[in-house]
Amino acid sequence: MPALSPHAALPDRILIVRLGAIGDVVNALTVAAAIKDQNPAIQIGWMVHPLSEPLVRGNPVVDRVHAVPRKGLLQNLPALRRELRAEGYGLVIDLQRMQKSAILARQAGAARVLGYDRQRCKEGAWVWYNERIPSGSPRMHMVEQYAQFVRYLGIEQPIRHGLPAPSPADLDWLRRNLPGDAQKGAVVVHVGASKPENRWEPERYRDLVLGLLAKQDRWVLLTGGPGDRADALATETACASEPRFRSLVGATSLTQLTTLLGGAELFVGCDTGPMHLAAAQGVPVLALFGPADPLRTGPYGPQHRVLRFPPAPAVGPPNSATMAAVSSSDTLRVASEMLDLPRRETR
Repeated sequence: MPALSPHAALPDRILIVRLGAIGDVVNALTVAAAIKDQNPAIQIGWMVHPLSEPLVRGNPVVDRVHAVPRKGLLQNLPALRRELRAEGYGLVIDLQRMQKSAILARQAGAARVLGYDRQRCKEGAWVWYNERIPSGSPRMHMVEQYAQFVRYLGIEQPIRHGLPAPSPADLDWLRRNLPGDAQKGAVVVHVGASKPENRWEPERYRDLVLGLLAKQDRWVLLTGGPGDRADALATETACASEPRFRSLVGATSLTQLTTLLGGAELFVGCDTGPMHLAAAQGVPVLALFGPADPLRTGPYGPQHRVLRFPPAPAVGPPNSATMAAVSSSDTLRVASEMLDLPRRETR
């Protein structure tokens, strides 16, 4: 389909569909931020699953949130359809490229439903769109793929992630739970990942944290979700008597974790949502990768490093790798190098 003229006026109400997961929503916020930066009067709605809802609710670049339950969607669909159509959206942008998200995009009744090109869509989602962006490489970083939507709409704005500012409640939580020198300038090591093949061995986190504590004088904070407590146990046991160590695994909300990560000096972790939360706030990231393709889902920005063996090729199809090839000694070496580098400006 022909691209929209860069000079065509955008509708005054736009709906974005990006249901989850956390890292995907973090990076997709660049689309909402670009639209708002171009025209603050445009009202932006967002369709999202509850897990990532805190990232868009109360966010200055999102005016209306439509929460979509992961279970019981069919019985809730009529009410959701009425809710969406009452908003009068003129354009829906489906950034998820799956049949479920494409069908949900259609529920708004907008004249224009914009999605990916046919080659990058999954499950035949492309048939539900009446506009599609031009073809592009599926290995392009997701932030750059989202930027294609922005350019298609004729918007010329720098990439900005558009995360909400820390709330007073989350700043108060940070002050109550960590001493001042741990609130700013700590090394955050994040345990776990949602996909089993992207997870690192628990003992390697232990060896990494012990090495970080021995080699530098910053605090080391261990983070993770409630489901990561078993993987954190080896590190928590080995570091229990260390005065500059604190485990917050399973003890933070999503917004509290975002606030915590914003003050970090370095983030070390696997391919997971908090990795993108840190990168979006300009925190240098050391990302540990196995089978996932870091060209597509790695931390976005020049200040980050990726450890993957073998490295992902810059051109051609992705190659295979496993997390077992990433050692704690290599990770400690690169983390130490990064801690000696000056912190760069937030993108």
